[in-house]
Amino acid sequence: MIKNITFDTTQFDFDLINHVKKLRGDKKWSQDELSLKMGVAKSFVSNVESFTQRHKYSTRHIALLAQAFGYKNISDLVKFPTPQYDRIKVTVKQTMNESGTKALSSEVVKIEHLK
Repeated sequence: MIKNITFDTTQFDFDLINHVKKLRGDKKWSQDELSLKMGVAKSFVSNVESFTQRHKYSTRHIALLAQAFGYKNISDLVKFPTPQYDRIKVTVKQTMNESGTKALSSEVVKIEHLK
């Protein structure tokens, strides 16, 4: 079963989540491992990286992420291009299990600028 979901967010939040996901992958850390290194609930990073949850990193979390990755300066954590837009609408294609209760895979298929 395939379904599309859309959500509105800021491009900065979207880019930060994807950037942290890449950094986590480079270190070969699981979502749970990063959560524990940050000192937050074990499921926190999983919730932030999920397209069906509304969780985001706050300014507090940015400092915790920088510490977890061993950066001396927060600016080293956010080394990615300045977002082009403020708000965006993201469409994600999800492949669901047979009962439709769990996403087996997710793929961003469209990003639109919101005015």
